[in-house]
Amino acid sequence: MKEILLFEIKENIRSRWVFIYSGLLILVMMILSFFGDQNGIRLLVSIMNLTLIVVPLFSITFSGMSFLESMPFAEVLLSKSVTRTSLFFGKYLGITISLSLGLLLGLGIPGLFVFANDPNFLFLFFELLFFGIFLTSIFVAIAFSISSFIRRGEIVLTISLLVWLYFFIFFDALVFIFSLYSGDYPIEIPSLIVILLNPIDLIRILLILQTSSSALLGFSGALLLKQLGVWGVLGITVLFLSLWVTFPLYISFKRFQKRNF
Repeated sequence: MKEILLFEIKENIRSRWVFIYSGLLILVMMILSFFGDQNGIRLLVSIMNLTLIVVPLFSITFSGMSFLESMPFAEVLLSKSVTRTSLFFGKYLGITISLSLGLLLGLGIPGLFVFANDPNFLFLFFELLFFGIFLTSIFVAIAFSISSFIRRGEIVLTISLLVWLYFFIFFDALVFIFSLYSGDYPIEIPSLIVILLNPIDLIRILLILQTSSSALLGFSGALLLKQLGVWGVLGITVLFLSLWVTFPLYISFKRFQKRNF
């Protein structure tokens, strides 16, 4: 598996997509820091929104297409006594590490200069990077799951974009509509369960809670804060983010084991 992992990292670097990814993050970071609001909290929230938009979108589209396009080469490797387990997890870890390095390069280095003079914001920025890597792992796993069932690139790309739109745009609207039409019933527990099904929402809520900008939380965040508190949100976020990595990866791995090349 080590050889597959290193080969995948080298291939991703050679394709230059990782550098394009990092360059885009650096460019937007520069725009936010030099031409945006210089207030520390607002700048951090702006960077957080950038991360929650770009990281899932690039991770799920790049990983899905990379997994699909590598299948002919995977067939050759499997014929050379490489196990499916080593191939699958080597590729998953290779893509995840490549994108994580791109994230650290694109956000981490500029962020060190931007928040170097404020330890509190610097800690929150490092926390954002940590959860950004978590988010990368989740959406790479989801992309693998999609690509393990579908073999046409255009369909994989379309479904990946729809999944991203659902998590980033449509989810809070569905939660709000659910609460609106169930207002006469005790909906706190069902609403919390629904909220926990969105990794982007969980990370956004957790980070904004620590900036004391509770007005930006929206309905789902306010409900989660009321029921669990800050430390409860932290624990439940890490738990459910881990599950968001595990379940899609498990499904795609089982599908890959049964795949007929």
